[in-house]
Amino acid sequence: MAGLMDMPVNLLVLFISITFLIALIPGFVEMQDMAQQSDNMNCKGYTDVDDASLSYNATIGAKSNIGCMAIKLYLPYIILGVLIAGVAMIFYGRQQQPMGM
Repeated sequence: MAGLMDMPVNLLVLFISITFLIALIPGFVEMQDMAQQSDNMNCKGYTDVDDASLSYNATIGAKSNIGCMAIKLYLPYIILGVLIAGVAMIFYGRQQQPMGM
């Protein structure tokens, strides 16, 4: 009978994980913006609306194009990883068979 409650519990855990992830997205975006500033990575295309001196500066040049690309992609990868792990957890919980049968 323990298998009967696996699905609702797994769905609840997935819901809580997604809720925490959504709550943390503004912090992730702020860290991403700090990393792309001209003082740090100087990523092409980055513009800071509050302080123009932190926007992309062509005279400095980008310090690492691969690093800038990785910084721009890390948030979608984190979201995708959480969603894939949540779906895998739900399906794994449904496929477990009791040992005594």
